[in-house]
Amino acid sequence: MKMAVGIDCGTSFLKIALKLPSLSRELKELLEERGFGGFPYRSGGDEFYLLSPRVVHGDPAGVVSHILAPLIEVLQEEGFQVIGAATGRLGKRISQLTGLPYENDFRCILRAVERFHPEVRTLFEMGAETSKFIRFAERDGKLQILEYGMNGECAAGTGSFIDQQAARMRIDVRDIGEMTRNLTRSASIAGRCSVFAKSDMIHAQQKGYTPEEIMKGLSEAVARNFKSAVVRGRAIEPPVLFVGGVSLNEAVARSLREVFELDEREFSSSPVGVHLPALGALLAAGEEGKWQTSGRGERKSSGQARFPFHPPLSRDGVVFLRDEVESVSTDANYTGGAYLGIDIGSVSTNFALLDEEGRVLDEVYVRTEGRPVQVVRDNLRRLGEKWEGRVKILAVGTTGSGRELVGELVGADVVIDEITAHKTGALMVAEKYFGSGVDTIFEIGGQDSKFISLREGVVVDFAMNDACAAGTGSFLEEQAEKLGIDVKKDFAPLAFSSRTPLRLGERCTVFMEQDISSYMKRGARQEDLVAGLAYAIVFNYLNRVVRGRKIGERIYFQGGTAYNDAVAAAFSCVLGRQVVVPPHNGVMGAIGAALVAREKRQVLRQESRFRGFDLSLVPIETRELSCRGCSNECEVKEITVAGEKTYWGDKCSEKFRRPAKVPREPVAEDLIQAKNALLQGALDELEGKGKLTAAVPRTMYFYERFPFWAGFFRELGIGIVATPRTNRKIAEEGFEISVAEPCFPIQAALGHISYMVRELGDADFFFVPNVINA
Repeated sequence: MKMAVGIDCGTSFLKIALKLPSLSRELKELLEERGFGGFPYRSGGDEFYLLSPRVVHGDPAGVVSHILAPLIEVLQEEGFQVIGAATGRLGKRISQLTGLPYENDFRCILRAVERFHPEVRTLFEMGAETSKFIRFAERDGKLQILEYGMNGECAAGTGSFIDQQAARMRIDVRDIGEMTRNLTRSASIAGRCSVFAKSDMIHAQQKGYTPEEIMKGLSEAVARNFKSAVVRGRAIEPPVLFVGGVSLNEAVARSLREVFELDEREFSSSPVGVHLPALGALLAAGEEGKWQTSGRGERKSSGQARFPFHPPLSRDGVVFLRDEVESVSTDANYTGGAYLGIDIGSVSTNFALLDEEGRVLDEVYVRTEGRPVQVVRDNLRRLGEKWEGRVKILAVGTTGSGRELVGELVGADVVIDEITAHKTGALMVAEKYFGSGVDTIFEIGGQDSKFISLREGVVVDFAMNDACAAGTGSFLEEQAEKLGIDVKKDFAPLAFSSRTPLRLGERCTVFMEQDISSYMKRGARQEDLVAGLAYAIVFNYLNRVVRGRKIGERIYFQGGTAYNDAVAAAFSCVLGRQVVVPPHNGVMGAIGAALVAREKRQVLRQESRFRGFDLSLVPIETRELSCRGCSNECEVKEITVAGEKTYWGDKCSEKFRRPAKVPREPVAEDLIQAKNALLQGALDELEGKGKLTAAVPRTMYFYERFPFWAGFFRELGIGIVATPRTNRKIAEEGFEISVAEPCFPIQAALGHISYMVRELGDADFFFVPNVINA
């Protein structure tokens, strides 16, 4: 008897469908006993058996040897002649390894829809890394693909992105639908880029949104992204079928219905939606009689494809000083005065307790987990259980992205920026423990990267990453998880075992993931990918953060990512210089905050505002408001701690975090504000003037060339009207009508053009010059 097998192998999951002449209880039990559990599905008198999806850790050869070969062996033992086909992102690689025919995924989906859901006219598919929109039409009694769209090079809004964000917040992705079902509000999350979305989620946490509200906002962002980046304004004809792994997420399904304004009769999911491409491959194999292989899934080709690579990593150029200083540097029985520093970040929260001479008594490095207030409360209580009654806190300093909120919560005496904190901590460690200086600091944390250049202990230059997380610790963690390894235990040993680390470039997180997926398809070794990631972090940092700034001779590498020896070695190999990983590298910002607090205390001799180790009784009140200071209209959360107010959510800090009274006039006026005033003055002078009126978009070259064009039209006697300054509505409109995937300024420009055509149509003509630099 023949048995058809359909295999859909993506970069994250493997789906297998079997078509059986009949599914006996004995065969089902045998498959389950051999580790091939699943569920039966009957359609039109045919029996199908759909195996539970299996995780693919970047190892197509492992899929063949550990899954496909044993499965084929079981079926052949039962007397079946196996025919089949493979599809999916790793389908071609599976085909090369097994001799199994490869089927295009669009063709597989078409066959499956025609067989199981012939009434469907539009299909939405969201998988781990790919999203598709397909519109069908019936011609000559057969279903055909009329048009389609894909997510291109951006993986934001796909299943792997949702999984990563849910894991970061310690939420089971299977629970998102239930936990968001009855919520009335959600956080505003960007959906186009995973980096921006992650930043928005961090800001939402700081603004006090619950994890459930953030996941609801994420689901809505995924739906908006699908509409704008995949569908791109194409017609949606119901009924619509939602398939792929994300179709199991009830929250995303609800958001898609809302975004496309579809009711439940027009929008539905399929009980076989996850396995639809595998079923299509199975049908293609069965109809065309394609033979799998007479063997049992043996690897057809030998050897590895040739890839560009870096030199092997080496520890020779790295000095690991963290091993030379004990974590607790002074006597554990110490009693007396102490200084506390807290570095509250988006990924980790760090505490450092120093004695009166500035030596480290204790340190704590924990995950923030999206709950900064609770993490600070819990770990202060634990520190109190160990040290209260033995030390008196003389002063407290806070730093990091949550420094103001936590500063009010704990009663901090100083609140300082991260640059000052890391510089101060590094100088103390270098001078106190090793009698040497430091002139360059590389700091890479969970979400942020910093470069600091020092001259005789003074900051002379610094830089931070803008909106790219590719060179940060969270990126390494996500990629390690994708490859099925523990970033703490396995990453460095694997990286150092590689003789040919792959060149992955220094592109953004999303593109890097796709590079890894591509290498995985072509059979790259796991250790080479891991070592390549270490190099990628370094090149991203040097090219996107340092950007040609002077790098000194005494380099300190600190932050949580400095715990990864492979990244430290990659810095040394790329720069050809010695790199020092200092002791306490993960809590250096907290040490610096404590030292600045100590300095203030020694100068002013003031009593500390510290509220104590137990913060459970400190009253906290919150309220939300909207800032009308500019077109961003930020949602601001006012947090009142024991009567003291602090604000979170404003992007610019201009209105709420600026001191109310400034003792002296600024040295120079706000030049941006002055420029905007001059441009607006030229507009006001020409608005409504002249026999003719020209409409112009207030975007791109407007800010450079408008004074010229204003003079030009003034001499011609032509008036001007302009679109408003870029706001969220204009940006979103441009985003949705973008056919390609341009940068944000181009998207905003498209939004301005759309607004101009719609709202300024009474003008005599639109003026959009083609500016060529000759």
